[in-house]
Amino acid sequence: MNIQFLHTTDCHVWKDSLAVLKEVLKEVGVDEKVEEIIVATQEEAERYKFLGSPTILIDGIDLDPKARNVTNYTVASCRSYLYDNKFYEYPPKKMIIESLKERG
Repeated sequence: MNIQFLHTTDCHVWKDSLAVLKEVLKEVGVDEKVEEIIVATQEEAERYKFLGSPTILIDGIDLDPKARNVTNYTVASCRSYLYDNKFYEYPPKKMIIESLKERG
């Protein structure tokens, strides 16, 4: 399993989001290294399918199923997540766990 954590340097929640991701991986017993990628240009945003900061890709697939067909890649914005009818500044634990289970 390949786990990529993408963010911009000016995102105010990327450190919290990365900490939650690592905590979830430990809790569910996934011993995979997280590749941290700083996205700085529009070209990089398009290459990594970056929808805003933070973005988590598991085997190259966005962890948010609602975002998988979105193509407005941008380096210029923060990202929010809708989960269980609530908005979050970064993926909540349950969303991460569901995506990990989906990817196997």
